[in-house]
Amino acid sequence: MEMQHFGPVLFIPGENQGKYPFCHSLYIEGAGVLIDPASNREMLIRLRETQGIKMVWLSHWHEDHLMHLDLFDDLPLWTSEKDAPPLSDVEVFLDWYGVESDEYRQYWRPVLKEQFHYKPRKPSQFLRGGQIIDLGVVRVEVISVPGHTPGYLSFFFQEPEVLFMGDY
Repeated sequence: MEMQHFGPVLFIPGENQGKYPFCHSLYIEGAGVLIDPASNREMLIRLRETQGIKMVWLSHWHEDHLMHLDLFDDLPLWTSEKDAPPLSDVEVFLDWYGVESDEYRQYWRPVLKEQFHYKPRKPSQFLRGGQIIDLGVVRVEVISVPGHTPGYLSFFFQEPEVLFMGDY
């Protein structure tokens, strides 16, 4: 897969064709918005250095969608309020997955920190279904699609007519 432009929307394919433990990312050129930073670490570093990323949005809280969020610790993070709790603490993260066994929790803590670069984060703003955000270069409709996670979001970019559904 190659990067593709849809107007100001840049599709960044993830390693392993975007399959777990990676995902595809989007970057909104001119607005500086990066969505789901887990595609390719080196590409995201170059993008940050050359394009001026200003904020990060998450479609949902799963580790394969926030794997390289650590590269953007100093930038605002936006996601749904319903998906914010597991971002704030690794123990809450494991609770949300239903990991009860101490043995499994001991296994997953270092995996989340080392492979997925997990660090506790608190969103600076919440995205809400039905919200339309004018980024200057494109208008984005935030669509609430709970099910995969309680606060799962999709993003519809109106002018190029592109729908980003994250895992689907």
